[in-house]
Amino acid sequence: MSVASELSVVDGRTAHALPYSLGYQSLGVVEQAGAGVDLAVGTRVVAFYGHASAAIAQASRCIEVPTDITDRTALAAVLGEETAKGIRKVAPRPDERVLIAGAGLLGLLTIFNLTRLGIQDVTVLEPDPERRTLARLFGAEALRPGKTDHDQFDVGFECSASPAGFSELLTCLRPHARACVLSDGNWGQLALPAAFHERELSLVASSDGDNYHAYAAWLWVNAHPLLERLFEVTVSPAELIPMFERLRRWPRPVSVVADWTRGTAFE
Repeated sequence: MSVASELSVVDGRTAHALPYSLGYQSLGVVEQAGAGVDLAVGTRVVAFYGHASAAIAQASRCIEVPTDITDRTALAAVLGEETAKGIRKVAPRPDERVLIAGAGLLGLLTIFNLTRLGIQDVTVLEPDPERRTLARLFGAEALRPGKTDHDQFDVGFECSASPAGFSELLTCLRPHARACVLSDGNWGQLALPAAFHERELSLVASSDGDNYHAYAAWLWVNAHPLLERLFEVTVSPAELIPMFERLRRWPRPVSVVADWTRGTAFE
């Protein structure tokens, strides 16, 4: 589950024609392959079919998972590439200071990618103390919002989905700094503060990834057991709807895995 984006649909903050299928990060096992498909039955793959017990997926949209990579580590391949694309857009240098708003799934994967690309000075603003602890394990300095000085950072990443988080992020950037919006603004419309104009900041957005297969190949080499901490909560399909109710309250888990091997939603 991508908690913020899916909960925003359930709560009606994001308009979609109903019925609407939730979820997109999936890991499954090939049960049958069409003619000319080079994926053997029994192969684990990352795909994009969301909350379902099975699906027909295009082979080109399936990422084969090596045997030494755990299921939960493999699930990081999707949003991992989407955050990596944002990093490529603003291209922070090793000597630059980076600030991230929000230590949810997007923020933590951004920290993971940055630190393994050689960016050492990474700070995240996060109100939840458990997420701050996890961010430190991933290699960032973690502070509560309102606890960092302004005009200190060269590059920013918006991962909070919060208008307040976005505004504070831009306020903390140096003049002529650059920032990337990775979140969808699920908790309210993102608006530009006065600092955006006064400091002549540059802002770009990044959504879907460019090359999930290439990122996955990088991830398999750079995988770390910490990635499993992103997906510590597991539910059965029958528990999905009650889980959305639970997610309305803080503290929230970073993400939730729906394990369809535990039965179906209709049992």
